[in-house]
Amino acid sequence: MLCISTSIAFVGKASLSRGSLSRSSCRLFSSSSSIIGVDSSISRLSTLQTMLAKYGAPGSTGCTKENDLEPILPSQDAPELLASMTDAEDDELSNLHPYLYPIAKSKSSGNLICALRNAYATEGDLDNPWPIVESTIGGPGMQLLSLNSEHLMRRIACEKDFAGDDKEAVDMYNDGLGQGLMKDKVFDSPYVVGDVEKLGYGAEKYSLLRVGPFPDLYRTMSLQHSERDDEASSLIAAEAANGKFSQFGSTYRFYARLLDSFHQREEEARDASRMCLRLPLPTIGLTREDFKEVAVLGLIADKGDSEEEAMVKLQVMYEKIREHEKEDDPQANQGMTPEQMAADEANYLLDTTALTGGPWRDTRAKLAEIFRSVGKEDMAAFVNPYKP
Repeated sequence: MLCISTSIAFVGKASLSRGSLSRSSCRLFSSSSSIIGVDSSISRLSTLQTMLAKYGAPGSTGCTKENDLEPILPSQDAPELLASMTDAEDDELSNLHPYLYPIAKSKSSGNLICALRNAYATEGDLDNPWPIVESTIGGPGMQLLSLNSEHLMRRIACEKDFAGDDKEAVDMYNDGLGQGLMKDKVFDSPYVVGDVEKLGYGAEKYSLLRVGPFPDLYRTMSLQHSERDDEASSLIAAEAANGKFSQFGSTYRFYARLLDSFHQREEEARDASRMCLRLPLPTIGLTREDFKEVAVLGLIADKGDSEEEAMVKLQVMYEKIREHEKEDDPQANQGMTPEQMAADEANYLLDTTALTGGPWRDTRAKLAEIFRSVGKEDMAAFVNPYKP
């Protein structure tokens, strides 16, 4: 298992080749100023990167191709390079959402596979592994792929085994498992070749039944039921996804779209869509088009509106909801702890940046200030590792 106990900074744009990130140049430099338990939060990171590079990321939009993803490698052997960095303006990866830890980048699409850090979980807490998401440089948000790295790797191994075209994936995934080396015993179980075929339901259902929940597979299940005119089963599958991924707006966006496709479900679709505005807005999706869909389904914007117009209307509604919540409970702020107030301030900064299209790099210094105000030095270093 890869062990990293460092703070994180990203290599400057000058070191990047145009359109790609090479294994030698795309690196994360380390510093001993704080402790970030990446090894505890992203299980078997090096194995994950190897499998992604060879097989792609199932469930993603722009990272599915084989031999396309290039790992973004951690480094502990050159911490002095951090001191030579100037500021975030020179770094492409600084314009990634500040809570994301970049893992690999697609040479063809430019999309990245990342881990999403929970800013308020106890660092290294085994009950809070970082979810794996897909994102883009400068994009408004992200889409969830899996709740942790082990789920995603096991899914890759299962799919390759069932396809019968690459047994190496299983060997790669099983390496080190079943020996008591895993901190989380739930994940310390090798995959048995032929297990998908033995169950008899195919790779997708096997993954949901025996591996873990995956947003794209729940969407597929819902749509399959819908195509058979089984509205009840379709909605049950989508609602199950809402329960599994309750902190991600993208699941409610799909749920709203599904409701809108059924007769006389427009009001329910509106309510489901507006639920996205009560969750971290960057979790709505990868693109501004995803945000516009929320605005249209939520009856906030019209289909004929441009993406920019829809985003403006979405922000107006977002502010109205915040104001309404304050009016409903005017004493709420008085009962908040300093940590809760800091969380609210950080969330608001990130939400408004997603809506306005402001560069993520411009939020980093302010976010670091917010986290330092409540003693979260490690998170401050994570979101803004650059030299002042």
